[in-house]
Amino acid sequence: MRSLRVSWLFAIFICILTFCFSKNIEAQGVSSQRQLDEQLAREFYYKKDYEKARDIYKNLYENYNQVGYFNQYADCLILTGDYEEAEKAYKSFLKKNPKNWKSHVDLAYVYQKQGENDKAVKYLNKMVKDVPETRNAYLDVTNLMRNRGFNDVAISVFEKGAKNPNIDYSFNLEKAYTYNSMLDFENATECYLQYLKEKPDQYEMVKSRLRVMLMYDLNGNVDDVIRMALLRKTQAEPENEEFSSLLMWYSLQQQDYELALMQLKALDKRGKGDYERDILNVAQIAYDNKQYDIAIDAYEYLLKKSDSGVFYVEATVGMLQAKYKKGYYEKLSKEIDDAFAKIGYSKETLPLVLIQADILAFEMGRYDEAETLLNNALEMSLSPKNKAELKMKLADIYLLTDEVWEATLLYSQIEKSMKNEPIAHEARYKNAQLRYFIGEFEWANAALKILTAATSKLVANDAMTLSLTISDNLEYDTIALRRIARADYYIYQHRYELANKTLDSVAAYNPNEVSLPSVFYRKAKIAMNEGDYATADSLYKRVYNGYADSFIADEALVEDALLLENQLNRKEEAMECYSKLFDYYTASVYVAQARKSYRRLRDELNK
Repeated sequence: MRSLRVSWLFAIFICILTFCFSKNIEAQGVSSQRQLDEQLAREFYYKKDYEKARDIYKNLYENYNQVGYFNQYADCLILTGDYEEAEKAYKSFLKKNPKNWKSHVDLAYVYQKQGENDKAVKYLNKMVKDVPETRNAYLDVTNLMRNRGFNDVAISVFEKGAKNPNIDYSFNLEKAYTYNSMLDFENATECYLQYLKEKPDQYEMVKSRLRVMLMYDLNGNVDDVIRMALLRKTQAEPENEEFSSLLMWYSLQQQDYELALMQLKALDKRGKGDYERDILNVAQIAYDNKQYDIAIDAYEYLLKKSDSGVFYVEATVGMLQAKYKKGYYEKLSKEIDDAFAKIGYSKETLPLVLIQADILAFEMGRYDEAETLLNNALEMSLSPKNKAELKMKLADIYLLTDEVWEATLLYSQIEKSMKNEPIAHEARYKNAQLRYFIGEFEWANAALKILTAATSKLVANDAMTLSLTISDNLEYDTIALRRIARADYYIYQHRYELANKTLDSVAAYNPNEVSLPSVFYRKAKIAMNEGDYATADSLYKRVYNGYADSFIADEALVEDALLLENQLNRKEEAMECYSKLFDYYTASVYVAQARKSYRRLRDELNK
């Protein structure tokens, strides 16, 4: 009996063991089949055979109810354009998984693909109400939105979250990334700077992000955006050293050494750090780039701080080298001073006062002396016209030294006090030119259009030329116009290196049939001022040969004719220019001059 019981128990054990083994084999078979299906579905997906991948993922999801399978299945529906089926699938899935934010965003994406963008946005805005009020939840949801191209909605979610005291986070950095991906560089820059204000220790990171934006600035838009944003911030918050340092860094990146120096001096004057070495470095960089005025300014700043400082000798040597490179009009200036010493200051010597002020300010950079000379002359008993002339020159110097509002005040005073006198028209023109320089194009153009009927032909012609520059470029490219205006201001200030670089940026990033002749004409004028006559000749020819319909083609012709005649002694070519001018540009104001010059040269050559 005992033996029978043992045999019976053994038989049961064998049966159980056999059952378990068979079940294990079956489970292994199922697992192996599942893995094969996953692998096959992946292969179809990567080969973009989405229909086959879809069917396998659908079976996997139905058999195993895993979210990953559903995501792949639904994605295949979208990729095959079966939006109706995708919508049904997402709605069915979300009934069981109402907190699956990815599927909510994907459903909105399906609506968008069906051409129902408003419905998609409305759906997402409704969904956000159910998202937990935590920083991580908002970040997760906005990342999903950005992945599907709902950047505008993501921005609104960031703004909503920033106002929520439970979250207590601004999302400025994330907003900056989003705006950047939207190519909205203005808002991106603003958000980066707001983030920097919150987190000053992230200075290097923000600087890195701005550098990347500049690297990929294909259209030349980012440059102006960052510059203006930094200028606004430093003006609004002058005590924020991070903004000032960032503007200084940016200025060096853009080779705007004047702005870099201005920021360094501002930082140094606050006394919160030692910036003398940085100022010396900027001086050397400016010197190496032949921007001698800026180098001298930097060296003189260091010298004025102390005559026994650690950089005194280095700054002295650097300043003298820069002054030597710059060159001076010392001889003429001294002769004028000698004349004043002999015959004094009077109405008769007023023309000498104006000439001396010009030399001191425009040629020698001695702005304070020029201003003092003019202000002293204004103390004399003079006629209203003479005083207006002195004020005009003083305003010109204020504009030269970037004292824009002082200049415009004086121009306006002359215009009102002299009313319809020729000098009043000149003052109005210069005031309009000033507004053009600083980018107030509508204001400038309105004034210029009035001046085209001025009694002075020179003022009227200058007004028309500048008005056409504004109108034509505004129609094509505002950014190009801003750069051309900036270059014109640099030319006015005799900062030819900066002017050339600015004009080169127009040719590189904003070339069109209006901007290019303006660029070549201005570069020719700069070459003339620097004595590079061969380059000037070639640039003038590029204007009137390449852009014969340009409104400055006739000016380029007459300027080239004068150059060929007077500097290059190629009088026959000069005659050809004069002839072309009165043959093809019959309405030009230079026609009469061209005819006279043509006849004169013809007579000279026939002798």
